[in-house]
Amino acid sequence: MNKDKMKNNEPHHTWWQRGILPEAGWIGMEEQELIRFLEKERGEISGEGRLALVFVSLFLKGGHTALPLDRSPQEWGEIIGLDPEVRATLPDELISPDSLLEQKLAGRMDEMAMMTLDGNSLSIRKYYNLETKLLQWFTENSENKYRSDISKYIGHLFPETDEKEVDWQKVAVVMSAVRRVLILSGGPGTGKTTAVARMLMLNQLLSGRPLRMALTAPTGKAAGRMGEALRAEFDRMAPLMKQLGLNPDSFPREAKTLHRLLSGSGREGLLPPARKRLLPFDLIVVDEASMMDLELVSRLIAHMGQDTRLILMGDKDQLSSVEAGSVFADLCRKRENGFSPQLNTLLKQSGIREPLPVHGETPLEDSIVYLTRSYRFDESSGIGRLAAAVRSGSADQDQLTALFEEQRDLELKPFSYVQDELEGLTRIFRNRIAKASTIPEPAALFAHWKEQVWLNPLKSGFRGTERLNRLVEESAMAQLRLRREGGWYHGRPVIITQNDYHAGVYNGDLGVCMEQEGEFRIWVESSTQFRCLRPDRIRALEPFYFLTVHKSQGSEFDEVNLLLPEEDHPLLTRELIYTAVTRARKRLVLHGSPALLATGIQRNTERYTGLKFRV
Repeated sequence: MNKDKMKNNEPHHTWWQRGILPEAGWIGMEEQELIRFLEKERGEISGEGRLALVFVSLFLKGGHTALPLDRSPQEWGEIIGLDPEVRATLPDELISPDSLLEQKLAGRMDEMAMMTLDGNSLSIRKYYNLETKLLQWFTENSENKYRSDISKYIGHLFPETDEKEVDWQKVAVVMSAVRRVLILSGGPGTGKTTAVARMLMLNQLLSGRPLRMALTAPTGKAAGRMGEALRAEFDRMAPLMKQLGLNPDSFPREAKTLHRLLSGSGREGLLPPARKRLLPFDLIVVDEASMMDLELVSRLIAHMGQDTRLILMGDKDQLSSVEAGSVFADLCRKRENGFSPQLNTLLKQSGIREPLPVHGETPLEDSIVYLTRSYRFDESSGIGRLAAAVRSGSADQDQLTALFEEQRDLELKPFSYVQDELEGLTRIFRNRIAKASTIPEPAALFAHWKEQVWLNPLKSGFRGTERLNRLVEESAMAQLRLRREGGWYHGRPVIITQNDYHAGVYNGDLGVCMEQEGEFRIWVESSTQFRCLRPDRIRALEPFYFLTVHKSQGSEFDEVNLLLPEEDHPLLTRELIYTAVTRARKRLVLHGSPALLATGIQRNTERYTGLKFRV
């Protein structure tokens, strides 16, 4: 690879001419209009400038907030999944940062320009500023606060055992009381909910007054599951609460979506950053924090009071947010648990008896705890072993095939997108739709559709969820005698795809259609109840016979069917496969090739962000 700076600055190159072709172009209208506007305002832009502008925009659409200038345009094309023939038309030399500065397309950190250059990282100024403020906030709130009374309570919350290993749940609970910000990462079944319940109890015990606590998550599904899990945990711990003099009713029983939490009245949308209405809470707990994009995290901390504590919990190895940024994964940069000598001393004074690893290069690392022990999957669990193999990236095709053959909770089925096999899929769903048409209650109907879920890495195209959902519904309409009206029929499962504050439904909420007294209604599942709405009240939804893996985040199912494409695809990554595998509680069925699965596991998603660069 030629790493010399690009020498050809002529504005009209083969890559541009081919990229804007109507039938085969890869440069979108937004990028074309941006360059036309800037050239009208400033004059002709060089080839280097055009490349930087086009790819900064395309990277942003792919979830990246920074463009790495130590990579060539050909490498940029590979990162965002451009076809090889397209990449071949791109230059393989590096773009010169000085060229962008000279054209005033970019400026240094303290200069006003539409893009900001920080070392070899190029960002749109808006996102650079958001990441700068975010890192500053987390760094400034990384101090320790000594509490002499923690050790008095921690023994009740975690009775002594014969275990010799460090109990990282216990460490995390103590840290929630001595740090203003706690970042808790762990896979499924590692005890995040158990830890958070005890965090809330400890902080309430240490407070001289009833605490105002909020539970929240990025989507309706995740919020519902968070509330359900914590209610069950509080019910289980009711005797201990009574022993400690805690009132169970003083703890939150429902989790809200972040959008509901951040909306002024629940109907007017997100609070703007400039509107300094502070959230009225002493402690905020966010679940599924890996799904939070940069703007949403920034909006949250902008409306937190100076004394509000924040607990972010999630799984750093899962997929990042659909929108720009990967804040949770960027913050969780340390390889393993370990803390500064000062924090270790404080933890020992607070009741942590076991020796703790000593390391940590930044104050932020003292705010991070990893839960590493799974209480859901034992050593014989196929799902647990597969998740570990995917996370480590260590499994090849032969090992994966052997694992599926050995484990009773794993099954491997060949699949290809030929007519016979597609008809087999639609037959499965016709039978399930026929059964759903006989179920009269919303709760039972939700339970029916949640027994198993079909996940797909792809949304669009011949093998995507959009086409597969359409095939299922066309087959059902042709062969089942269903009363339908405007596409609606009893039993139809849907997923909300857009926040609607007026209707009170949120992106990721699940719903089912029911016929009642001759009219169709949509029952939408919230964290504690069902909402009944007319179909015309909901602006954006789609059927969920097949879900993308992204849409499944925040949910768990007894059985997961993962449908792979027939050929390799850039979206088939380690993080996506790990997310799909960890949606399954009891059984995972892989429809496709183990060779393709092994290829995807080797493809580690990397989001290019300024936050990662500076953390």
